Amino acid sequence: MDLNNWQSEPIVVLGGGFGGLSTVMALVEKSNGIPIILIDQSARFIFKPLLYELLSDELQLWEVAPKYSFLASELGFIFLKETVVEIDAFKRKVITSSGFELNYSQLVMSTGLTTDFDGTKGLKEYAYGLSNLKDLVKIKKLIYKINNSSDYDYPLVISGAGPTGVELACKISDLVNHKIKIYLIDKGDKILSKSKSFNREKAIKALEKRNIKIYLGHFIKSVNSNYCELISDYDEDNNIQNINYSGLIWTARLKPSLLDIVYSFSNGMNRVQVNEFLQIEEFKNIFFVGDITTNINTFFPSSAQGAMQQGFTTAHNILSLRKGEQLQTFEFHDLGEMLSLGIGNASITAYGMTLAGPLAFEIRRLIYLMRMPGLSLTLKSAGSWLFSKK
Repeated sequence: MDLNNWQSEPIVVLGGGFGGLSTVMALVEKSNGIPIILIDQSARFIFKPLLYELLSDELQLWEVAPKYSFLASELGFIFLKETVVEIDAFKRKVITSSGFELNYSQLVMSTGLTTDFDGTKGLKEYAYGLSNLKDLVKIKKLIYKINNSSDYDYPLVISGAGPTGVELACKISDLVNHKIKIYLIDKGDKILSKSKSFNREKAIKALEKRNIKIYLGHFIKSVNSNYCELISDYDEDNNIQNINYSGLIWTARLKPSLLDIVYSFSNGMNRVQVNEFLQIEEFKNIFFVGDITTNINTFFPSSAQGAMQQGFTTAHNILSLRKGEQLQTFEFHDLGEMLSLGIGNASITAYGMTLAGPLAFEIRRLIYLMRMPGLSLTLKSAGSWLFSKK
């Protein structure tokens, strides 16, 4: 390959979440033989909205987390299981922890977010997160212990009442069958502060039905092996309430997965300030996709659909850049919201419908399986869904 020609090198996508994989799929479809390389430190793509159904065994591992190697073989891209430790933007090169160096013509950074345990004493040592399959396995083991041991009498504490915290609270409550109490804690004045009003109302009813105690206007100051220190924003005296717990799941803060690399492009911020084409001014052949992006003039949601839409726009712009054509401005189109609210239940405000209950759960699953990457995986998931209805 000609190292001086930025059109001759492969297009490299760093991070295989919704944004990265959507970029790869769109590029493969339209790139006419240009090598597309996806790099991720994990072996599997994780369809994160369905992690809760994997936790409850309502879905299987292959449905929620297919292997990148399988997707690469079916779709026609190259997958490298590596951890990138350095990007030399001037030499157009990525360097991995194993010492592998790869030149690129265009680079897409879609590294996503992970649980942020920083800033609260004891979190890293004692709290659970939910960013990957390892986290899920740990939570699943905790649920097993709660259900099969008499040593777990204290409440399960979940910090963060956004979609992840609310969906986890409902699902875990059903899985432990009210054996222990569940506390849901959030600094804000309401749960699901960015969600649709219909979904919020249904979520409140789902939490009330399960007797999940909600602490709004509260935050966790510190954690040790036995209890967490809880403070209320409404208490001027800052009195601390100690809560003994059986487990603490932290969903309140997230940070970029490859923090040092993201910082190098973001002036030390947790998000990269991109232009309307999802680039930064210094390096027009680098695009940024998904949760690590922000723009002062346009709303960028932290969601799967937002990342996927950015991925499609990025693929279009990369090919336009290579042809010397006009780039496309990214515009987010809100397709709605779907929430899992316990085993066999969900709430939907999307596609012109508002619906909650078991039917919403089935529709939600059907909509998501139609978004699975790769035709064979979609067909296999659809077959599994139809078989489960018999």
